[in-house]
Amino acid sequence: MAADILTNLVTSLGVDFTNPITLAINVIVSTIIGGIVLLILVEIIGKKFSEEVHPANAFLVVLIINLVNLLGVLGFIVPYISFIPFLPVILPVLIWITLIKLFFKEMGITHAVLVGVVGWLLSIFLIPYLVGMASGFIPSFG
Repeated sequence: MAADILTNLVTSLGVDFTNPITLAINVIVSTIIGGIVLLILVEIIGKKFSEEVHPANAFLVVLIINLVNLLGVLGFIVPYISFIPFLPVILPVLIWITLIKLFFKEMGITHAVLVGVVGWLLSIFLIPYLVGMASGFIPSFG
């Protein structure tokens, strides 16, 4: 009974857990590329508004975002707050903003909102493209 529930949960996530090496490489590469992109974005905002940022925090934020996406955390939360309009857009942006503000405490709230929204947009469009380009150079991706 419990094994069936866990099997259904894993298959509903849409992630192939049968090859953990490929999954781990994908998480590592996307964290490195996403961290570099977020670091560039945070450094630009930090220099523009004279705020000190810690580079390691960018990689940690992207790793947490990758784990939230990988483990399907949003799938557990959405049924309880499905009455909110535009929830598939609002919830990931709120998670980005919260994590940016949490890990970059010295950043103002308006700057955290700006970095969160732009970071979320980049994670949809630019980062998968760059990870796809990098995956051609790593033999164990597919």
